[in-house]
Amino acid sequence: MIKVLKNKDGNVAIQACVIILCLLLVFTVISEYLRLQIIAKGVRDAVQTSVISVAIQNYNEVYNGLREGYSGGYELDVSDTWVSRVDEGSVLLELSNSLGLVGGEKYNNGVVEFEITDLYINITNVPLAPGNNDERFESEVWLTLEVPISFGWEDLPPMSIRMKVNAGYTPKF
Repeated sequence: MIKVLKNKDGNVAIQACVIILCLLLVFTVISEYLRLQIIAKGVRDAVQTSVISVAIQNYNEVYNGLREGYSGGYELDVSDTWVSRVDEGSVLLELSNSLGLVGGEKYNNGVVEFEITDLYINITNVPLAPGNNDERFESEVWLTLEVPISFGWEDLPPMSIRMKVNAGYTPKF
């Protein structure tokens, strides 16, 4: 074995093969990382679009207090008091339509590309008489994105991240 290592013949075919294999390994790791980043960004953008849609759907319920500057979702009830009125919309339905989800999973050629679970929607209504103008009508969505890793011959666990997406409504006029 030592003679083979000390051999000074001009054959570099083995070293070239090793270098090429190492470069292929590095390239596949980088491409898998970029694939995960692209999927995560696409899901985040789609969720953000859905959350903005929920904020827009609540536009008709937002109190138009031009003089006072209120922007909360309130309604005057029969007893002449202001009651908070907001709806959560259908974020999951819009996500399913925009991303092509089937039961929270996206399939590509019969293989699960990613899965969205634990969807939680929180709508923060502005107080009727806010103390400052920094407060606004906001919607936030929490979800878990799980993407199976195609590198590592399925020995690696899937990428699982908890995402938070916000959108808000502030009246312009």
